[in-house]
Amino acid sequence: MKKALILYTLLILYIIANSVFLVPSKIPFYNEIFNPLMWIIICGVALFLSKDSSLRIKDENNKTQSLVIIMIIYIILYFLLGLIFGFQKTPYSKDILSILSNVWSFGGIVFFQEFIRASMVKIEKKKVLNFIIIVILFTLANLSFNNFANNFANVKDSFIYTVTTLIPLVVTNGVLTYLAYIGGARLPIIYRLFVVLPEFIVPILPNLDWFVTAVIGITLPVAVFVYLNYIHVKKVERYSRRERKKYSPAIYIPVFALIAIVAAFVIGLFKYQPIAVLSGSMSPTFDRGDAVVIKKLTKAEKDVLKKGDVIHFTSGSKYVVHRIVDVDNDQYGNRIFFTKGDHNNGVDVDTVGYDQIVGKVSFVVKYIGYPSVWLSGMVS
Repeated sequence: MKKALILYTLLILYIIANSVFLVPSKIPFYNEIFNPLMWIIICGVALFLSKDSSLRIKDENNKTQSLVIIMIIYIILYFLLGLIFGFQKTPYSKDILSILSNVWSFGGIVFFQEFIRASMVKIEKKKVLNFIIIVILFTLANLSFNNFANNFANVKDSFIYTVTTLIPLVVTNGVLTYLAYIGGARLPIIYRLFVVLPEFIVPILPNLDWFVTAVIGITLPVAVFVYLNYIHVKKVERYSRRERKKYSPAIYIPVFALIAIVAAFVIGLFKYQPIAVLSGSMSPTFDRGDAVVIKKLTKAEKDVLKKGDVIHFTSGSKYVVHRIVDVDNDQYGNRIFFTKGDHNNGVDVDTVGYDQIVGKVSFVVKYIGYPSVWLSGMVS
């Protein structure tokens, strides 16, 4: 326990120094020299303290191969998302010196951190409290405290930061700590390098919104845990065949498939997309808190829109769902649509053009839009 306390203390001192006394943005060569140096020192102490400790690791090569395959699949799927959401340039320079500097500054730290994590696991082995402390300390150690308070400037920023950064970071560190237990430093290093390095090596990355980022940040480590835990139980733990079946990743396939389908449905990858109703302008046809399912329209389908259809369209920076009350042509012969909310007294001030129309309401699902209404009320 004394050895573990020494490492806990060093990590706490690092967190305090990194977040309070040192301001990385104001220290020259902080990422290149000072930060790696601190991790090297802690890593040296960790390796020295754990040299007499041992941890039973079996079937390491099979676990390593399985993890590499999973991460390669992740990289392929990750970049395929760019074909849907588009790509953006990474903020890091791609000349050879800059790449080497970034790989050292960020990728190199991965090695030091994971050797420290593995050493801490070796010292205390399978103690739940030790696992919890490791997860907390490494979560704090990997948070960026530059302008940290700005992430909580309002409810909207707090929510997005929590689901895209804090929760995924806690889940990931939980899985990394487990990987260190079943495979030493090798498994968490492989996991993190696949996640970290593309940003510094590849010139473009998928331009994902916060919802997709949150889904990936949580489901990836969970999927890795499910499969590697099965490999570990199957090869190492002395469970019966019936007990091993409980850990089979096959039983989780429907769950992950459902998550993928729901996520794709929500973000609009299919022909149909749900939209939460945030106002009462269409009452009594549908009310605030309901959800309407929109059918996305092609140009040919827009040509047959008529009076009485309820459409989903853009108005400035907002999305609106109102009913067509009249159809006409503008001075250039293009069709324009006059819209109105069923509950409103007057017709909408602005007419709607072809390019503004997204889709047509297919059907209504009562009440399931309330979570979006509550969230919208919180962040407005």
